[in-house]
Amino acid sequence: MAVAHTKTQPPRPREGLLLPRPALLGRVRRMLDEQRVLLIAAPAGYGKTALLTQALEDQPAGTAVAWVALDEGDDLGRLLDCLFTALEPHDPPWRTAPEGLRDAALRGGAELTAAADAMLNALEACEVERGLIVLDDLHHLVDAAALAFLDRWLARMGWRWRLVLATRHEPALRLARLRAAGELADLGPADLALAEDESARLAAAAGLDAQAAGELHRRCQGWPAGLRLALGMGARPVLPAAMPAAIDRVAFDFLAAEVLDRLEPELRGFLLRSSVLFELDEARCRALGETGPVAAWLAEIERRALFVTVVDLAPLTIRLHQLFRDMLRQRLHRDEPLLRQQLLARAAELEADPVRRQGLLLMAGRPERAAALLLADGPLLMNQIGAQGLLDLVGRFEPGFADASPELQRVQALALWTMWEAERAEFHLGRAEALFAARGDRAGLRIARAHRSILLIAQGRLAEAAALMGDMDPFAAEAGGELRRILLLARCWHALETCRFDAVAPLFEAQLAELLKTPTIESWYAGSPAPRQIACRDMAAPMERWFRGALQVVGERPLPLGVNACLAQGWNLFWQGRLTEAAGLLARAEADAAWCGRLVVARNHGLALRAMLDLVAGRLEPALAQMQQRLAEHVPGFGRWALWHSLYACTRMAAACGDRAALDEGLARLVREGAQLPDLMQPHRREPLAGLLAQQAWLAGRRDEALAHWRVLLAEGEGADLLGQRAEARLRLAAALLAGGEREAAAEVLAPALAGHDPGGLLWAVPLLRELAARDWGDLLEPAALTRLRGWAEGLAPGPVSAAAVADELLSPREAEVLAQIAAGASNKHIARALDLSPHTVKRHVANILDKLGLSSRGEAAAWWRDRQASTRPGTLA
Repeated sequence: MAVAHTKTQPPRPREGLLLPRPALLGRVRRMLDEQRVLLIAAPAGYGKTALLTQALEDQPAGTAVAWVALDEGDDLGRLLDCLFTALEPHDPPWRTAPEGLRDAALRGGAELTAAADAMLNALEACEVERGLIVLDDLHHLVDAAALAFLDRWLARMGWRWRLVLATRHEPALRLARLRAAGELADLGPADLALAEDESARLAAAAGLDAQAAGELHRRCQGWPAGLRLALGMGARPVLPAAMPAAIDRVAFDFLAAEVLDRLEPELRGFLLRSSVLFELDEARCRALGETGPVAAWLAEIERRALFVTVVDLAPLTIRLHQLFRDMLRQRLHRDEPLLRQQLLARAAELEADPVRRQGLLLMAGRPERAAALLLADGPLLMNQIGAQGLLDLVGRFEPGFADASPELQRVQALALWTMWEAERAEFHLGRAEALFAARGDRAGLRIARAHRSILLIAQGRLAEAAALMGDMDPFAAEAGGELRRILLLARCWHALETCRFDAVAPLFEAQLAELLKTPTIESWYAGSPAPRQIACRDMAAPMERWFRGALQVVGERPLPLGVNACLAQGWNLFWQGRLTEAAGLLARAEADAAWCGRLVVARNHGLALRAMLDLVAGRLEPALAQMQQRLAEHVPGFGRWALWHSLYACTRMAAACGDRAALDEGLARLVREGAQLPDLMQPHRREPLAGLLAQQAWLAGRRDEALAHWRVLLAEGEGADLLGQRAEARLRLAAALLAGGEREAAAEVLAPALAGHDPGGLLWAVPLLRELAARDWGDLLEPAALTRLRGWAEGLAPGPVSAAAVADELLSPREAEVLAQIAAGASNKHIARALDLSPHTVKRHVANILDKLGLSSRGEAAAWWRDRQASTRPGTLA
């Protein structure tokens, strides 16, 4: 999560620096025992954070605490990031990854509600007896979605966890019901104000007599900050005349300025300069440029209680109260504006939190630097704060600057493309192109142009994309690593969409060579291959290498790239006829996708792969239903081009299942949609629907018409080989010819489909494959081709074997399930998520499996599983 760790670090009490308030602490203790929610609402300087610091120390042993300090501009995404970080030490048993929950919540509506409920369920399942979630400075949270999230929590949170809200004013939350039900406790200014005896104790400690202490208390009206700052002025504090009616920013600034002016010049200068930092520790201050006795100054600031909160002790780290920090920054701006700008820019370079860093740069008057960093970190931030979070950061720039910044135009395109808004993303890349050109930035122009070509391809605007790529050669010396990767990806996609299917694998090989030089999640994720690409000729070997490389980049992290990798390799194994392994990887990908949250592409590709596995297993009704569900879930932002291909795959499935009604309906829709796509007809594909028309005619009993369509399709060569269509057409045409007694013609048509190592497109018609494998071909087919055909037919079992079917009598059913996951390459964490077990339980099962089978490693166990599985199947594939 991309937040400063100090935002989730509870303040640290320091003995002797906080006034003991036992009566007030006793009230807080009772409130937290008897109510679910504690609301502390009072103006600045009433000691809300100080009270909570003492209250946390007063909690029973074993109380879990999750602290979140909110800042100006924080929204739902930032709130969730902070909550996940603060709760992490207490090991909530998340059923979906925190990143996935955050992304779901940011989509709003029912998904926000579901994410809030999922978080509450995890909190209730935590192994803690009692917990406190503290939201400090809640007044900063004005985001409507964040408030809706908290309303859901307030309505549904159980009694194991208490929610503490500290704010300067009552938040816009639905609190009336909680108050009426006696589930909410309130503390306001009257409760937090210092009593006269408490003021007297503080005044006496500062050397004031009883009369002066009484006068001070009367003038301050028990306002802790006013009293503390007045005492910091010395024995004769000067207070503003309107003090009782001015407990606000004006009064604070007056008192704080008086205190500041009475400090030693060196300490005062240090405070002014370091006010650009959100938290102060020795390392940060020295990196800012301080050369004096920083540690001593920090200790002195803490000793004097100059309106600071201690957030850590080793090293000593303090946070200035926002009012005090703002006053210091204003003074610095007034006295040394140039130095302030320099210090803000330097502080930004030290800040790891992207939101804080951007705010510092904008305050420093450095929007160009902020935009450049946002673009450079954009792919990484996508993993941390999501697409909407990235767009929100762009929204913090002045509109005029954002419109004129090519960097911010590219950032918006990146976020929108991830949200499947291809047309809007392409618009922003077009703006970026024009702006880079006007600036004379040739490198930026070429990268924007290459990116835009990919978005044009995704929309089916293939001629425009080709013109845009123009003479940009990915192998030219001037093409750097980033541009080369983007251009190779664009050319690979362009070859795929223009039906130059035989060119896809060589381009993917070149793309893979570049990826191997850049082992970053962002680069590999962008290069994730799609099922149509994986079905192309000669893709099996490079796909295997891509899969291994992707897993190496992902490591043990549950990331969307890992899901994509398992799905892509599942498709690769499927086209090779290795169905059980493909099913295992699909199951692993689905389990990981459930953990990661809503992954649109994974859902899309996974439904299609499951449908194909059902088709091969003869489960025709669920196969077609899966494809129809995939089509129904088409994301509008994908555009008409992607819709046409989803509709094509669904109609192809209807044809394979023999569903005439669905086939007729699909063909009619394909014609209508195709009319809106001028680039659908390509020189390599003049008849994109020939295969479907052939099957339509065949199912209607129009044999000659069907044969004519299949021959037209085969005459088109590689351009007809969408999703292995050529091999399927050869199989169907050969079967039709054989049924008509034309054995030699059938063999001539079928032979090219048997020349490769894998069944590929033949898997669309497995019953025909088995039928032709059983025929006596004499010497019409080469012996090797016939052996391959029969090996494929024998190896295609009805479906994946269940874990229980091959479980040895030594193993329990659960142990067999764990062993199946091990054989699929799943780690203990993956197994725990897939089978709803704790990691500890998984480890115990693994140990039992190895002991019972007399094996010494997971690899040996996986090999045992595969051997036993093979022995229970009717045959294996060649």
